[in-house]
Amino acid sequence: MFTGLFTPTQFAQKAKAAGYGWAAMEWNDFGNAARAPQVKAACEAQGLIFTIWMTRDFVAADVRKAAIESGCSGIILEGEIPAENAPGVPNPQAVDWASVAAAISDLPIPKAVVTNFAPFVHHAGAPWPEKANPLIDAGWACMTECYLSESPDSTPENTNYFATVNLGWKETQPVLGCYGGKTLADYPTRNNYRNWSVWAAGNVL
Repeated sequence: MFTGLFTPTQFAQKAKAAGYGWAAMEWNDFGNAARAPQVKAACEAQGLIFTIWMTRDFVAADVRKAAIESGCSGIILEGEIPAENAPGVPNPQAVDWASVAAAISDLPIPKAVVTNFAPFVHHAGAPWPEKANPLIDAGWACMTECYLSESPDSTPENTNYFATVNLGWKETQPVLGCYGGKTLADYPTRNNYRNWSVWAAGNVL
């Protein structure tokens, strides 16, 4: 993740040296949108796949605009806003995932949601697979927030189980929270998954 800690060239060089194959820049934080051309060029010069990560809040038009303007080779959207404010009471701030998926369905790039599952459960925590279906049907990947320093039960195994058994994704890719005293050593099963990533770059590069 590029958060302004490094110059674009430093970041790309460090990521490549550490063995990473792709990088995600937070598009709508830290003034990063203006840095995108430099970060993209630096990543591609190192053979890294340049993607963007959009944090909340956003709507479908924002997502399409960012995907096109950034020239990214993949897009990751943060899925953390709850679907309900109370049992049976929709959250007006919730993302309309069907509209988002439709807005960029014509763009030939990989798409993913990185999530703590809040958008895909009822207020009491019961799975709400219908909320995830627009993304699953559109072929979006599920990247699970395995941030053990905040949520000790959010292991790759537990989050994978919830996403696959309760929501319907075929597989997941864990995002390993390497902060708050946690390191890669705290995620010994990470290589059991087809891919994994780390939040955030400043803590591992």
